[in-house]
Amino acid sequence: MKNYNPDLQKFGDRLKKIRIKKGYTSVEKFAFDNELSRVLYSNYESGKGNITYKNLLKVTKALGISLKDFFSEGFD
Repeated sequence: MKNYNPDLQKFGDRLKKIRIKKGYTSVEKFAFDNELSRVLYSNYESGKGNITYKNLLKVTKALGISLKDFFSEGFD
């Protein structure tokens, strides 16, 4: 895969794990409920999107997790 980045994939996997843990099985529903762009959020989870710091803060707030806790697992 040309644009595959393992670090972005780890990031996306972490987002997905937390979203599902919060009870959201649907990316679209989570994005809609939290006023996030469905396309951008879906790209973040799939490891295709390079998130900005501003959006990172918005997403972690929507997930109910601090940056410190978000990055505390899944990243070596």
